[in-house]
Amino acid sequence: MRFGIVFCLLLTVFAARAEDVLELPEEELARESVTPIFDRMVSTKNRNIVTVGKWDVGGYYGWSLTEPIYSDSKLGANIYYNTSEVSAWGVTFNKNMGGLSTYANQLRGEYRLNFEKAPAPEYSLLLDYNIKAFYGKMSFGKDTVVNTQMFGSAAIGTIKYTNKAYPASAIGIGEKFYFTKNVALRVDLRLYIHQAPIPFKGGAKTILDPPGAGSTSAEFEDFEERLHFTSVLDVGMSYLF
Repeated sequence: MRFGIVFCLLLTVFAARAEDVLELPEEELARESVTPIFDRMVSTKNRNIVTVGKWDVGGYYGWSLTEPIYSDSKLGANIYYNTSEVSAWGVTFNKNMGGLSTYANQLRGEYRLNFEKAPAPEYSLLLDYNIKAFYGKMSFGKDTVVNTQMFGSAAIGTIKYTNKAYPASAIGIGEKFYFTKNVALRVDLRLYIHQAPIPFKGGAKTILDPPGAGSTSAEFEDFEERLHFTSVLDVGMSYLF
């Protein structure tokens, strides 16, 4: 008996709440899902280094990581104009240091191979585009903050050998470390791609020193050519103004 009374009371409560259900017109109900749009995308707050509309000049020392015959050192200079906080256009020039590598001098001492008779790289001039991918800050203490900029690079131009100039291209990545708002350490790692003469012609006998029996005198244009891939590490300073 008591159970029946409780059951009836519960039905009465549920029925009363069912009558309180809120009903909305169909035209006011959402008919499709919508993806939220974030209009205010702020990647970096309190940017210390502003580059847009500014020039960037610098000098650097280059080290060829894959050059077995000629000197692996070069000196260079570059100048860029920052069209935005994302991209920059510039020109880079580097002059190869004269002489041969330690390995080439060893070959000359042991096998009389004189690679000074072969065409050598002299300089390169490239139009370079930089895309600035990431901007960040590094803290080395409570009062020291170094601003950093990571970027990719793509360049096209020419490389000059003793006897001929060849079209050249280069791709790479780099990083800048700003010590002040104007002065930065710049590090580039590039892969150069271009045609170049092979430092042999018909075998090593053509560059023997002194010429021996059966050797011939090689002219620069006698050397065959092939596609070269050279990795170069550049380290230098740049000034933003």
